[in-house]
Amino acid sequence: MSDRTRVESAAGQWTILRAGPRDSGGLEVPSIPLHVASSAGPLRLAVGPGGEARLLLPLEAQEELAGIDVDGALVVSVSSFLQGRRAHRFLDIVCLAVDLEPVFGNVVDEIIKRVSSGCGCVEAARTTLEDFRTLLASSSTEQVQRTRVAGLIGELVVLNRLLALSPSAWRSWRGPAGDRHDFRAADTSLEVKASIRAGSVQVTINGLEQLEPPRGGTLHLAHFVLEPVFGGLLTIAGLGRQALERADDTAGLRALLAGVGCPDVQNEAWKRVAFRLERDALYRVDGAFPRIVASIFQAGITLSGVHDVTYVVDLSLASGGRCGVHELDSLLRTLAR
Repeated sequence: MSDRTRVESAAGQWTILRAGPRDSGGLEVPSIPLHVASSAGPLRLAVGPGGEARLLLPLEAQEELAGIDVDGALVVSVSSFLQGRRAHRFLDIVCLAVDLEPVFGNVVDEIIKRVSSGCGCVEAARTTLEDFRTLLASSSTEQVQRTRVAGLIGELVVLNRLLALSPSAWRSWRGPAGDRHDFRAADTSLEVKASIRAGSVQVTINGLEQLEPPRGGTLHLAHFVLEPVFGGLLTIAGLGRQALERADDTAGLRALLAGVGCPDVQNEAWKRVAFRLERDALYRVDGAFPRIVASIFQAGITLSGVHDVTYVVDLSLASGGRCGVHELDSLLRTLAR
């Protein structure tokens, strides 16, 4: 079996694990046992709580983690999981960067190869990670964070849908100008959130005002689930160019792009990651929507001295406010006026 085939197999099994519950042989973590085993048991592919690609290397009872030094994209630790009533210890390697998963797949292949050749799990991991250190290095000063890119992708998707209705609709993109909502036209607002994990239903909310509708108006939340893929159709360069071609004031739109830190949509830092759209959904943000806003606090209760409130909303509990296609079309027409 070629290296490429093994990587694709690992990627495919991570995809299967992300898709939902499966039989993990009684082990209390979503995982798939591999055919290669050490003296402590089979190696396993697994996923983290957020769908992160993960490799579990079984450890003997007294075996310790030593000499493994990583930074940036990987986290290495010793984890214990129950299988029945017995606890099993693993050297737990988690990849936090989706765009580095192909490299992590190569790391996994090499670790498996070394273990199958008789090397201990800790030694196989230590030597492999050292050999791949350069490829796994991730410099935050040289690349725009993937989550930031995904967030702008989501807003540009909405922006292009609006510009398809009216070349002046770019003026409703208010977030870059300091509005608490990403899009607003009179008393109608839209907040956009993007996730980069398949099946993700959680979004992070920043501040007590972000999910507060305009006075006397309405607020909706659009959620995009994006998957980073090589050659994906959704890129800052492509969507940005499309928006600039459609807008009736290129200079005005460029100023808004500069306001989100992207004065040049062709900049290599923004072009590094491409996505495909897995799914999207629109929700009404009303009294039944799960949120924390200042208006829900009782009279007399103040939040003096509290700053930078950040919380996570589980959209699976907002299904009652999910909108259909007709409501989405109506919202876009209103914002595009």
